[in-house]
Amino acid sequence: MGAELPALIVCLSLSLCVNIGFIVYLFLKRRNRNNPEYRQVENPDVESFPKKSIAQSIPSVTSNPQRSPEKEKESKDPPLKPIVNAKRSSENALRSEQGAQITKEPQQRSERQRLQEPIGRDEFIKCMNSVVQFINEYFDESHKQPVIPEHDVNSSRIHVKAPEKPEEFSEIVKDLKEIVIPNICHTHHPRYHAKFAGKSLADIVGSTISAALGHDVNSSPIIDSIERIICRWLSTAMAIPQMKTWMNELKDPIGTVFYTPRDVFISVIRNVIERVEKTNEDSPKSDKERPKFSDYVVYCSDDSQVSLEEACNTLKVRLRKVITYDKDSSGMTAANLQKQMEKDKAKGLIPLMIVANYGSATVAANDEVWDLVKISRKKKIWLHLDATYAGCEWLDTNSRSNVHSLISEVHSVHIVCSSLFPYSGRISIVWSCERLEIDGNKIHYGEHPIRLWILIRLYGIRSIREAVKRKIILGNAFSERLSHHPEFFELYHQNEHGVTVFQYRNKNMKDRTIDINKMTSMFHNYLIVSSTLKFSLFSYHGKTLIKAVVNYGRCNLSIMEESVSTLLNSVEEFEEALKKKKKSVIETPRNEFCELIGGSPNETTDVTQPDDAEYQKKIKNKK
Repeated sequence: MGAELPALIVCLSLSLCVNIGFIVYLFLKRRNRNNPEYRQVENPDVESFPKKSIAQSIPSVTSNPQRSPEKEKESKDPPLKPIVNAKRSSENALRSEQGAQITKEPQQRSERQRLQEPIGRDEFIKCMNSVVQFINEYFDESHKQPVIPEHDVNSSRIHVKAPEKPEEFSEIVKDLKEIVIPNICHTHHPRYHAKFAGKSLADIVGSTISAALGHDVNSSPIIDSIERIICRWLSTAMAIPQMKTWMNELKDPIGTVFYTPRDVFISVIRNVIERVEKTNEDSPKSDKERPKFSDYVVYCSDDSQVSLEEACNTLKVRLRKVITYDKDSSGMTAANLQKQMEKDKAKGLIPLMIVANYGSATVAANDEVWDLVKISRKKKIWLHLDATYAGCEWLDTNSRSNVHSLISEVHSVHIVCSSLFPYSGRISIVWSCERLEIDGNKIHYGEHPIRLWILIRLYGIRSIREAVKRKIILGNAFSERLSHHPEFFELYHQNEHGVTVFQYRNKNMKDRTIDINKMTSMFHNYLIVSSTLKFSLFSYHGKTLIKAVVNYGRCNLSIMEESVSTLLNSVEEFEEALKKKKKSVIETPRNEFCELIGGSPNETTDVTQPDDAEYQKKIKNKK
């Protein structure tokens, strides 16, 4: 016990000394940490920076003698760690940017890769940038070109062998500018007045996207939704009212998208035949007594569009074109229609459907729709309103004439969006209380509803309405200007749809023996040869006529006046060329008649003829 006590005291003393020494060590270490030199050594990353840069980054105390003592005290020991971290983060950001630039640089593809995929992702971006620039330049500078090419310009450059290897897109664009542009007829030109369906930049955007998405729309569920949306938008914008069912009941119409007017008429005619046959099912008839398709007759004016004739030819249904010979109205009258119906009924034929025109195909005439409604009610015949040319006018409330109020009295109506819209597609929209469809899948002919859907969204209904109004106002102003010069031009049909129809009749040349039809054709030919204006040439009721519309999307009153002045100046030049008997003036142009008008009669198509005595009397009065 006596030996253990001293040993315990020694151990306690040693432990106390160790603890005191450790405490002194910690105190000295903490004191030395406030020294800047120690701090530089403590952080090894700081030693890699030059001392000059660190000193420059620390604000000097003597640089500003007017500083307060508090700020001077704060500046003695500036925080070094945030400065170092900021420099390090900026350096890392610079490295990341340089790395990103390196990765974004397009790698040069091998010849084998280009053979498998000539246009890759990077080439596509580059090409599309060039395409956008090319389109913008063309839209801005198309007016500098002649509307019709004057002569062939350096086209020999494109008559070469097919390229074995991919060519640079810049070379293709160069050929487009130097060879193609000078040698095409510019439909996007201030003096192009041949037909509607004008291009717009929004239309090109929609066309590009729809082309990329493909056209197998029958297997795409979203397409039906987009079609219904388009129909609902336009139905609301045009204020399409309730329409009649087959049982003459008023119901909300159903909108359907078709991709050609021919498909519209096929669907309507087939639907009417099904309704007629279902109505007659109760009557005791054998299969032999049941009428054939060729026993049914569709009635229209002789100025209806050729797609109706194509549809009747496809279904083997008779088409009766009721002749119109009134210069002022040029529409189908109820009297002529009823007379022809009685003749057909006497032959054992069955009247199936009446097609009324709101803006006929050639002269944009209106049929006597109200009188045709009365016949449809009395005889219980389907009445379809073809508003191909003028239906888009209903976007404007001021353009909704009496025909718009009669929509509720017809069984179906359709428009074509390309007639007055800034849209060049072929989509037609039909409204009817009956659901109209074509057997099997729809035929889209390369058309895509997304294209029109994008255009409507990019424009908005208000802008489309203004574009339609502008075309109609300027077209009517064109007719009004020509009416001030009856010594040169005779207006054949006055209408309110922005379409001008006239003949060239220079009354100053009193001793002229050349037929007026031939003179009109020669004058139209001269305009083409001189590359000044582009109109449509067509034949109607034995007369050769010229038709003009306003197609240029950026047209205004001054541009339209320039076209009229150009036309008047061409009269004097044409007469001078006639005196010199130039060959280019005497020859009649080929393939210049409007391709969508007329059409050769088929075996089931017949043009009605009035009574001989009455017809001869009309001809005599006209002469």
